[in-house]
Amino acid sequence: MNYRLLILVTYLTMVYNITLGQTNLTKEHKKTTNYANSSNWSIQSKIIQHQVDVFFVHPTTYGPPSNGKYVADLNDQLLNQVTDTGTINRITAAFSDHCNVFAPRYRQVNIEVLSFSDEEKSKYVAIPVKDITAALTYYLENLNQGRPFILASHSQGSYVLQLILLDNPNIIDHDQLVAAYMPGWTFTHDDLSKMKISIAQNPATTGGLVVWNTVGPNGSSPTLMANALCVNPLSWTSDTNEVPALKNIMAIIPFTDGTEGRIEHFTSAKITPGGGLEIPTPAKEISSKLNMSMGPACYHRYDYDFFFENIVENVALRCNQYLKYHQPEVK
Repeated sequence: MNYRLLILVTYLTMVYNITLGQTNLTKEHKKTTNYANSSNWSIQSKIIQHQVDVFFVHPTTYGPPSNGKYVADLNDQLLNQVTDTGTINRITAAFSDHCNVFAPRYRQVNIEVLSFSDEEKSKYVAIPVKDITAALTYYLENLNQGRPFILASHSQGSYVLQLILLDNPNIIDHDQLVAAYMPGWTFTHDDLSKMKISIAQNPATTGGLVVWNTVGPNGSSPTLMANALCVNPLSWTSDTNEVPALKNIMAIIPFTDGTEGRIEHFTSAKITPGGGLEIPTPAKEISSKLNMSMGPACYHRYDYDFFFENIVENVALRCNQYLKYHQPEVK
């Protein structure tokens, strides 16, 4: 879908969301998903190879257009396949060299829901919050076995985890938390205070939040809001100086033509006064193959991809740093 059409769909949704939204939720949506059922997991490591886990909540892969169906069906096999191969497998590869991976499926909301009024939006977002709360609880009680873990997410996944931790920061044992990589959403100092998590201020910090929202020069993103915090994934600090492309180990980018770009020293990056992570506009031969449906200079889709090997390296560093000072009490 091109950008103009996305704007039109969003506008029409805003106009009609109350009429459509109030008739769309059913008793089925109020049920809790059973995470003892393995089919409700995209990835559930059966062989434990590492001392650290990652619990990953995927971004939006559903819509638009929603055609009036604003909540994804867990039994939609095509959507599950697209989500697994195009998103979950790709992003969790940044963690899997050092972590056992646990990635639940959940009843994500269609991207159109973000344009609803706050009251209507909250009704729909409560569904993925309910699912991920159940999945995280099941993971901690039945699958984790006392190992330290990373929370990881993107976009809607980061939003949902944020809401869960704001409501109940003690749902997790913070002593087990290696790090929380949650790019693609806005977190503020007030949010972190309520979540009982601090911002990760250096590359080896453990127990902290790592977040960024990638934009181009003068760019904006619907996930980048006021008072946003940011950690630069090229320096792993909140320093606002531009970090040169030489520090970018390698980007691994899925292109719209079905190919994949593996590009060393892909881009520099700096934190803007508004809390965005700004990169220079990529070369034409690259930018022409990027999906820019969220708007000009909004690289939200590529928050992980543009800095992929830096993330791999940093995950290893934080895991090793945690294990250096903590002896996991494995059950």
